[in-house]
Amino acid sequence: MANPKTGCPPRGDLKEKLSNLKAFWQSVGGSCAIGFSGGIDSAFLLASAIRWSKWPVYPFFVDSIFIPPQVHTRLPKMAQELAAQVEIISWEPLSVEAICQNSQKRCYFCKKTIYNLIKEAAISLDPSCTHILDGTQHDDLFRDRPGLKALAELSILTPLAHLGFTKKDIRACVQEWGYSFWDIPAESCLATRFERGSPLSERGLLTLYFELMPEKALIP
Repeated sequence: MANPKTGCPPRGDLKEKLSNLKAFWQSVGGSCAIGFSGGIDSAFLLASAIRWSKWPVYPFFVDSIFIPPQVHTRLPKMAQELAAQVEIISWEPLSVEAICQNSQKRCYFCKKTIYNLIKEAAISLDPSCTHILDGTQHDDLFRDRPGLKALAELSILTPLAHLGFTKKDIRACVQEWGYSFWDIPAESCLATRFERGSPLSERGLLTLYFELMPEKALIP
């Protein structure tokens, strides 16, 4: 399951997929860490772990200048609804030259750095932590996602992709489980809003961040 490119096709009904996800969690032989982005996919993965894992599961949110303001706004409520203590890792992506260059491989370098940080923090928190998981789902396998290569290289588990969960499946489950965030929009990081090949700058990212702040929409 380490390679997200080996995700199963989205066959079978949702009940079967949920049964398989429950079986996955019950088969995991140790504590785990989840890369929690504040999006619905990783939130669903975390919710399933809270329901079915026999072992401690630690969600890690890697905070940086790339995070959209909407994510910062909703994160505390999501954590509260999930009854999860989210560990926050602060990171400065612009300190990595390969990321600043904003090349076609930016997401690869970004994802690899993020999960190395999560691995380090997870082991520091719980030396017995055996697996790191990501919320990649089946639809992601057919998009331009250079970060998938990084996940494979680091042996990050992607059970939602492996078991064939689509975005539609995930929204249906989150709504059925009674979480208010089932319909939050998919949001890419701020770096994706800049043309590839155009170097990223703190000034440009902060300007975009404040332009996208939710309260801006309330100003006539």
